[in-house]
Amino acid sequence: MPSGRKTARSNLRQRLKGGSAFTLAIIPASAGFNLEWRVSYATVWFFLAMLALVACFIAFALLNKPALEADKRLSEEAASAWLARWEVLEKGKDRITANLDELQKIGEDYYQTIFQTSPDLGDIASTDSAKQQSAKILPLMSVMQIITAREEAYISMPIGIAVRSNQITSLYGRRIDPFGLETNFHTGIDFAGGVGAPIYATADGVVASAADEGTTGLGKNVRLEHKFGIITVYAHMNEISVRKDQKVRRGELIGFVGTTGRSTGPHLHYEVRVRSLEPDNYYELTYNPMPFIREKL
Repeated sequence: MPSGRKTARSNLRQRLKGGSAFTLAIIPASAGFNLEWRVSYATVWFFLAMLALVACFIAFALLNKPALEADKRLSEEAASAWLARWEVLEKGKDRITANLDELQKIGEDYYQTIFQTSPDLGDIASTDSAKQQSAKILPLMSVMQIITAREEAYISMPIGIAVRSNQITSLYGRRIDPFGLETNFHTGIDFAGGVGAPIYATADGVVASAADEGTTGLGKNVRLEHKFGIITVYAHMNEISVRKDQKVRRGELIGFVGTTGRSTGPHLHYEVRVRSLEPDNYYELTYNPMPFIREKL
């Protein structure tokens, strides 16, 4: 067999076995000479893979377009709802703040008048603050009713100490989340304390709830409702000593310090809230508890 045929067959076998490139086109250039355009298999597979990837992306976008539009619509509706809610809260915030300032002033006036002047009603009625208040309300209320209203305001103000601790580990406001690096808004203050340290009610009120949220949220917690829409919350307890609907007085034991719920260690998380007084427009706002505290540690 001529050597030329053997060489051609050998080249054919190599191509059939698979080489690194194949001939895409042969262009005659001149007599006895051709230009051969060869493309590597790796290049072909790369372009095919890219084409398949683009096709998958287009198909995914087309198939998920209705879902994406629905999610966008829901997000816009949720944002509008939150904006409307925020506007309502902003309108009520100034009114509640004014009410709180007035209640706090009444409580302080009552404390000064009753506890630092004289328990005699004649002395109470003769003080300047009592005269000023009486001049406004006497057409509608008796002096005794005024004193009763002041007393109710005073005993409802959360001026007491929740736990006998002189160490506050976290203040009210924005902070670094203890479980991560992101910032969040801390809605109360944290008092350090050993497990089992007693916790006291900071004002007269009624136990609205005595709940156990397990290992999440506030853990074992107590929510007290006071007059004028004032609420206090005591969280991460080790043990609860009160029951729902029970009446408590300022300074009464309601539980013990613990580390239940979303907690990094034994402490009391304490909140002061004020709720709206309109049943058909209910909302709550949190306030910094520190300005309310009047008792000394």
